[in-house]
Amino acid sequence: MDQKIRLRPAGPEDKVKIFNWLTKSDLTREMLGPPKFPDAPIPTWEDFSADYIDHYFDDAQPLLGRCFIIEYQYTEIGQINYNQIDSIEKSTEIDIWLADSRYAGKGWGIEAVRIFCNYLHQTLGCEKIYIAPSKRNTRAIKAYKKAGFSETRNLPHNFIPDYSDSIVLIKNYQNKITGA
Repeated sequence: MDQKIRLRPAGPEDKVKIFNWLTKSDLTREMLGPPKFPDAPIPTWEDFSADYIDHYFDDAQPLLGRCFIIEYQYTEIGQINYNQIDSIEKSTEIDIWLADSRYAGKGWGIEAVRIFCNYLHQTLGCEKIYIAPSKRNTRAIKAYKKAGFSETRNLPHNFIPDYSDSIVLIKNYQNKITGA
């Protein structure tokens, strides 16, 4: 099968680009900043750098979190990342954003989430993967559900929501038969 979506680990040289996709894209208004998201301001470079520290862009501490570039047929279309892995719960939270609206609505983000979750499960042993968009981001919620997530009231350990109306979704690999 010809896989058109590919994930590659982000390097330090990708940090500014990823920041710009988050803060200066025509999709930014769909997830951050007024008027729709006054409770989730668009981060400054300093805010972003405080959240996405060096280990997100190198392999120094993979259990603390990592960013990946999403490519569609070798064109960079966005980023996906996981945060610190809870080794007791075997869980992590992920986040994703696309670089531009021309990449949205084609199923590429959904496929990237599926690939990424399988990677986290198979490579890092994650049995529970969370994502927590705003309830106002109905398009994203619909996409995450297509990628195999479902709503949960069981919050991850040390969960701090990004939005006043965050909805927590989980992809649970526990008690599932893997393989064949």
